[in-house]
Amino acid sequence: MKYAVFGARGRMGSSVTREARAQSVLLTALLDCDSQMEIPTGTDVVLDFSSPTAWADLDKALSGSPAALVSGTTGLDDACRAMLERWSRERAVFYSSNMCTGVFVLNRLVRQARAMLGEGFDVELVEIHHRNKVDSPSGTALALLEGSEGKVVFGRRGNTGVRSGGEVGVHSLRGGDVFGEHQVHLLGQGERLCLTHMTTDRSVLALGALRAARFIAGMAPGLYGMEDMLGHGS
Repeated sequence: MKYAVFGARGRMGSSVTREARAQSVLLTALLDCDSQMEIPTGTDVVLDFSSPTAWADLDKALSGSPAALVSGTTGLDDACRAMLERWSRERAVFYSSNMCTGVFVLNRLVRQARAMLGEGFDVELVEIHHRNKVDSPSGTALALLEGSEGKVVFGRRGNTGVRSGGEVGVHSLRGGDVFGEHQVHLLGQGERLCLTHMTTDRSVLALGALRAARFIAGMAPGLYGMEDMLGHGS
């Protein structure tokens, strides 16, 4: 397999590059917005860990290549999501806001717990990241909120009144070098359940991205995610 890395000088791009080289993966290009935006012929998969503002350049690069795409870029807006949909009609696209298998399991556990516990338990979500993270809340936090039918409140201040039924509170902490932690608190009468996932090393995300690249190489056009990959036991 031949891979190219987009956003290669960023924290995650650098980590993906290191892990790819450790696995003796052939890298055809290390791309950044201020470098030549051309994906070499023969590239099987492009791994993207950049930013939404860089996606116009990524779009141009992909237009000249049939390569599949693996992306873990977070903070996507509606325009970016429309790009994902369009790209997935042309090539295989794997997208996940978090490449950790443990986060995938956390998502499953949260959904199951909420269904079993019912409306008698309030839900609060806390996510913690390093001081340099630019988007808030994290993409993983937003994914954990998918399916929530109640009102989502991002932080609280002042006289907010009594907590409404079905409300979900989301709280973002930023500081230090915390790579990533997500806590889902389910609070009932006389008891509380807390489901937590902590990422202690950036390399686990890089390894997950490389696993996704192996999974998606040669796949038919479409939008794929962790559910598809783990369901195949790759």
